[in-house]
Amino acid sequence: MLGHHTGEKQQPPFIAGIVLAGGQSSRMGTDKAMLDIGGMPSISRAAGALRSVAAQVVIACGEKEREEYRFLNLPQAPDRFPGCGPLAGIHAGMMHSPAEWYAAVACDLPFVTADFLRCMIARAAADTAAGSGGPQAVLPVSAEGRLQPLLGLYRRDALPFLEEALAAGRFKVMDWLRNLDVRQVPESLCSGARRDHPSPLLNMNTLEDYRKAGDFRV
Repeated sequence: MLGHHTGEKQQPPFIAGIVLAGGQSSRMGTDKAMLDIGGMPSISRAAGALRSVAAQVVIACGEKEREEYRFLNLPQAPDRFPGCGPLAGIHAGMMHSPAEWYAAVACDLPFVTADFLRCMIARAAADTAAGSGGPQAVLPVSAEGRLQPLLGLYRRDALPFLEEALAAGRFKVMDWLRNLDVRQVPESLCSGARRDHPSPLLNMNTLEDYRKAGDFRV
């Protein structure tokens, strides 16, 4: 169950937050998590959004804990499957904290907001309340039709499929998702379509991406 019922009111689910910060940032050439966006590191923005909706938040930090992330005063969860990409980070975060659902946000998505995450959570709650068990993942889809799996909600019972994929050497996120019941949520349902506001799905992989992100006043 996603939550508990008191009369007619649907209670929010117990959610743990996962900041995905274990990437190598090879295309950027520097740690994406520490890039300045509006006067604060990108990772601070991701952590702040998660802190607003999650009972506890952990940093999936990659192969080992990172000194430069300690200013956030959050626990760090090293990969149990080192070198296996973002799936290993999601797994590390899920193993660290028992919860009904996990909200995962990559550190290179600096414009994710608490309101956007609350909208996603509400969609998950509504689907579950409608019966049939509900989805195992709730993921946003951009206006261009691109699914963003590193900004999403994952239910606890997706974990066995994740462990199976990692143990078998299948490290592509989209391959794992094919085994899950995925609810796709159009970005516009949770953020609207505003040209003057950065998309929560805008991620930074290259210096050019970072320059574009810096064009927004946030």
